[in-house]
Amino acid sequence: MEIIKNGIDYFFLVYGIALFICYFFLILFAIAAIHKNKKRSLFLNENDMKGAIDLPSISLIAPAYNEGKSIIINVYSLLSIQYPYYELIIVNDGSKDDSLQQLIAEFKLEIAPFYQSDQHIQHATVIGIYKSTDPKYKHLTIINKQNGGRADALNCGIAYAKTNLVLCTDADCIIEQDALLKMVRPYLEELDKEIIACGGAIGIANDSIIENGILKELKIPKSILARIQVVEYIRAFLLGRMAWHHIDGLMLVSGAFGLYPRSRVLEVGGFDKNTVGEDLELCIRLRSHMEQLREPYEVVYIPETLCWTEAPSTRKVYITQRDRWARGLWETIKKHRQLFFNPKYRTMGMLFFPYWVFFELGAPIVEFLGLICLIVLTVFGLINWPVAIALFVVVYLIGCIFSTAAILLYTVNFKHYAKGSMVIKLLLAAYLESFISHPIMLYAEIKGYFKKIFGIKSTWGTMTRKGFTTK
Repeated sequence: MEIIKNGIDYFFLVYGIALFICYFFLILFAIAAIHKNKKRSLFLNENDMKGAIDLPSISLIAPAYNEGKSIIINVYSLLSIQYPYYELIIVNDGSKDDSLQQLIAEFKLEIAPFYQSDQHIQHATVIGIYKSTDPKYKHLTIINKQNGGRADALNCGIAYAKTNLVLCTDADCIIEQDALLKMVRPYLEELDKEIIACGGAIGIANDSIIENGILKELKIPKSILARIQVVEYIRAFLLGRMAWHHIDGLMLVSGAFGLYPRSRVLEVGGFDKNTVGEDLELCIRLRSHMEQLREPYEVVYIPETLCWTEAPSTRKVYITQRDRWARGLWETIKKHRQLFFNPKYRTMGMLFFPYWVFFELGAPIVEFLGLICLIVLTVFGLINWPVAIALFVVVYLIGCIFSTAAILLYTVNFKHYAKGSMVIKLLLAAYLESFISHPIMLYAEIKGYFKKIFGIKSTWGTMTRKGFTTK
């Protein structure tokens, strides 16, 4: 029994040290990436590009399913974007509420003639295509189709798009007006590598003020659960995606705000309708495709917050979201398991993908097993409680240090939460995360894994939203 206990102790110790080392280097990479991004923005910024005539055309594709509470304000937000060559395609994915009726009335829509879509991507049947009779909304197209899920709706929009680039977002997101000018910058700057995906930062706008589809006043969410998610997003996007982008290891572009070359998406067959983690899966498939072609490429992250969304404010909706994310991660890792330590895919196969297996997919499993071991060892009286408590305190403090570093780096460099009172609220949320949201998240992730292990069918999940505060 003592040998088993020692083996368990060493396993968790080694795993914890490895995770700590990874996070420490991610902080260093994030700091370096921030400085690099500032220098690059001095040479080509959005103001320089506003009058350009050679910008690539972009289609904004936004699936909508039962978004009646916020569909109008969100479409106005998407129409207010400052970019000379773009079209907005709203894909009504068989909504059962009055979303389509609201759109028809508000934007003076009428049935338009069907036009040929690209046949490289399959999607559910299109019922009707709508265009506005008002010249103000000439960039707006509404596609009404049978329900097929988010990935299917995105594929439908991509099939009907006629532009160089496609930006996949959600109809319930608020996108900043200069977002496309910032997102397209890497496609103009990079000459030696092809940009196969570009992701922007996502911010949480719960309880903030939205006016005419534009974020006018950013506020800290009232819900402690939503407030903790602000910290999560800051940490994930800054220390995660920005750091990985710096070493060319970015494997995920957020499904809420991702820009892709339409031709490359068509080459790989669009989004996978058989996974609920379609954003992660597409990014990994695009990277795998470019590795097989042996062509130089890059996945880019833009750190300025460009897209605002509503985070779950109730435990039920939060569990639904994290359950889905866990299932999507499991499905994607399983589908692309051939990448694992495969030298054919170079650093992607030998380093980046294994990281996702060990520390993204594996972390909840290791933590869950740790809890089981704690219970078993307690039953057999083998726990050294002073050591166990000291270890918990150390792990907790390390987590607080990483979150604090992320919050301070973000607030100093991006100014969204510049007020001292806002920073204090975020820091308090970070220190409460381990006791409030983390146990719920662990439960949701293990629940999602359990469903995949035992083949329990589960849907995408209903994301009930309260809607934004508007003026």
